[in-house]
Amino acid sequence: VEIDGTSAWRYVAGEMEPGVPMRADPILPLASVGKMVTATAAMILYEQGVIRLEDPVSKYIPEFSSAKVALERDGVIRVQPAVRPITVYQLLTHTAGFVVDGDAFWKVWDAHIGKTTTTHFARDLLALNLQSQPGERFDYGQTGAAYEVLGAVIEIASGKTLEAYMQEVIFQPLNLEDSYFYVPDEKSARLPAVYRRVDGELVVDRRAGDDFSRSTYFNGGGGVRSAPADVLRFARVFLNGGQSEGIRLLKPETVDMMMRDQLGGLAPERWKAAQLSWGFGASVSYVEHDSKSGVPDQFGWVGGGFAKLWVDPRRRMIAYINFPLTPPG
Repeated sequence: VEIDGTSAWRYVAGEMEPGVPMRADPILPLASVGKMVTATAAMILYEQGVIRLEDPVSKYIPEFSSAKVALERDGVIRVQPAVRPITVYQLLTHTAGFVVDGDAFWKVWDAHIGKTTTTHFARDLLALNLQSQPGERFDYGQTGAAYEVLGAVIEIASGKTLEAYMQEVIFQPLNLEDSYFYVPDEKSARLPAVYRRVDGELVVDRRAGDDFSRSTYFNGGGGVRSAPADVLRFARVFLNGGQSEGIRLLKPETVDMMMRDQLGGLAPERWKAAQLSWGFGASVSYVEHDSKSGVPDQFGWVGGGFAKLWVDPRRRMIAYINFPLTPPG
């Protein structure tokens, strides 16, 4: 926990592997917390005028011009063309229609993760058909797969891999020296074992020091791994109107846009009841204030495993927690 950039509480527990205490600087998977990084990369391109929020995704991936929607009515599934283009804005807000759960999604996932390219994966997601018309419903799905497509848009728009672009515009400027998609061999000792719950017990699912095989696929929805110090340095961007430690990454008005309720009436009813909505890259919470005021009480997200990052601009506080666990499922 940080308050105004000063460490207020820090606690390290557990093990790097059975019998080896957890070190203070592990490199941990952010999982879906990494969507905040991907959204930031997209908004840097937005500020540069390279992409627009209203841009159709088909401008970057032509196959998206023929998107189909599978809608169920009276127990019958009918496939029909999308009535409007999928836009970059809809990817950022999970309103593009990618409600991808179940075996069909995981089959595509397994065929691409670590094997092909970011754009190949985006194209195959489209082949599953949308589950709602673009712009008509918020649905995060199981993994927030719209951000896999957003990662492909960033690659095509920037002319660089998602890894190279994030390194150039986020990791290097902010001096995030321990943030990667694929951790280099010389730092592999800082990768703790990843555990899985089996019958109420924790068992090692991936050994300490093991990393995924390097490929040309970069998971925009949750592939970034970072050391805690890097995560806090990145999070300060949202606490300080777009800058961290004197380095400006985004304009204040861009950060304000990212941290505002972008869903309005499309927010799920259970979210509305909790005064929760979605901005760009993370959820926004208005626990104590009206969403119309613009400044949320909290901005942040959770990642399967379990990672959790929250920025509280009113209390000038950042809270981050991470357990190296394999998501259930």
